[in-house]
Amino acid sequence: MMLARHHHRLLAARSLAALSRPNRLHMSYFHQWEKLPGEGREPRKGVERVLGAIRAERFSAAHPVSGAVEDSFDAVVVGGGIVGLATAREFLKRYPDKTVAVLEKEGEVAPHQTGHNSGVIHAGLYYTPGTRMAYTCVHGAELMYKYCDEHDLPAERCGKLIVATNESEHPQVEKLYKQGTANGVQGLEIVSGEKVREMEPNIHAYSALHSPNTGITNYWLVAQRMAQEIRESGRGDIKLSYEASEFTKTKDNRVRIRGVEPRQKGPNVDVVAGHVITCGGFYSDYLAKRAGGNPHKDRVTTFRGTYYQLKTEYRSAVKRNIYPVPSGGGIPVGVHLSPTVDVRRGHEMIVGPGACITFSREGYEFFDFKLADVLDNFSNPALYAFVLKNMGLSFGELYRDLNKKAFIKQAQRYIPDLTLDMVEPSYAGVMSQVFEPGGIAAGDYILERKCMDGLVLNLRNAPSPAATASLAIAEMVCDTAAEDFGWPKSQKNQ
Repeated sequence: MMLARHHHRLLAARSLAALSRPNRLHMSYFHQWEKLPGEGREPRKGVERVLGAIRAERFSAAHPVSGAVEDSFDAVVVGGGIVGLATAREFLKRYPDKTVAVLEKEGEVAPHQTGHNSGVIHAGLYYTPGTRMAYTCVHGAELMYKYCDEHDLPAERCGKLIVATNESEHPQVEKLYKQGTANGVQGLEIVSGEKVREMEPNIHAYSALHSPNTGITNYWLVAQRMAQEIRESGRGDIKLSYEASEFTKTKDNRVRIRGVEPRQKGPNVDVVAGHVITCGGFYSDYLAKRAGGNPHKDRVTTFRGTYYQLKTEYRSAVKRNIYPVPSGGGIPVGVHLSPTVDVRRGHEMIVGPGACITFSREGYEFFDFKLADVLDNFSNPALYAFVLKNMGLSFGELYRDLNKKAFIKQAQRYIPDLTLDMVEPSYAGVMSQVFEPGGIAAGDYILERKCMDGLVLNLRNAPSPAATASLAIAEMVCDTAAEDFGWPKSQKNQ
């Protein structure tokens, strides 16, 4: 009945609009049909099964002749990676009478950082105690294990060894132990080189930090399930191939987002939201600028993480994550070995990643080049400061990205029997990082609040361990949004 009344109102509006249009064809009547083929009918079940009930209903409705086609939602999340999807999912859980849309530039959800990482569920060792990053990683890891268990998705607590290859590296092991313990990570233990050899016979170490609760999952698959949940709710829509290009405030104090399919001139599609949350990954600064954020702060630099993998006959050389101690600079955690439970790529043992600065925001290969992105990097003083402070690291990563022998040499420090003929190329990912003034890698997530007169919240920095922490980040973002937007903390029990 609601849909029928909706159709009648739209048809009436179309008729009035048609009658009021100026007569342009020699003052003769320009005929307009009441609806186009497919409009004004009952929603198709096939569309609902694929894209959800809210899309099926709105797609079948008849649209008025005048004005652009638009959808209206209580909230819109811009960015369809795992953090954006988790945020939309959390919103729907908290507010059972509200609607949400996720806008994603690519033709699928989780196309970039979510779908091209190590798949490690981090325990929370590397992050400064008291930061959002530390809390959300530890809390988010448990939420991720629980989510995978509830939805029967692959997740394995295979553990992790962070190895010191000599005595001079051992203080790093002790530091990570103290830091992880302060963050609430359970089960940590410093083990001797002899014990490491018992646990992993192929690994050479002076000592190591054993983290039994570090694990692996397939974040791309987790994101697909989150997307299904959003669509199945009947109150959530995911608009793919939608590049949000313009954000404007409406007269009734909402946000109108104009978007178009990437690399196309039209049609422009408008989405109207009561409030907007941007989770743009390595486009977070671009999105924030369009959505009323500060264009000069929290600028993103992207790094390519290249992976190799052990050939099939060698892939069971270890059975847990093997990491070196951090190399410094705040960016790479070092070339490590990780088993995968990746439904697209299979059960493999990956070696990587590197951390090579890219010449394009989507620089999955060394020679990918986009002039605007290069100029943006050159005009970023914080990036200059980082490179000057870490010249060896910066240029070393460039060299290793091009040289397989130099790349694998990093892993040979702790697995000395590894040879080049045991390894073959695998995939690459692109990761984002914000640098603070002075060239310091931002050590926490950054939220830009109350943009566009309090209607927009921008998540400006969410590097690793954001996939691990995604469900906890979603809680944090929704808590902040509730404060900024005047939402109740939750309506689940109201």
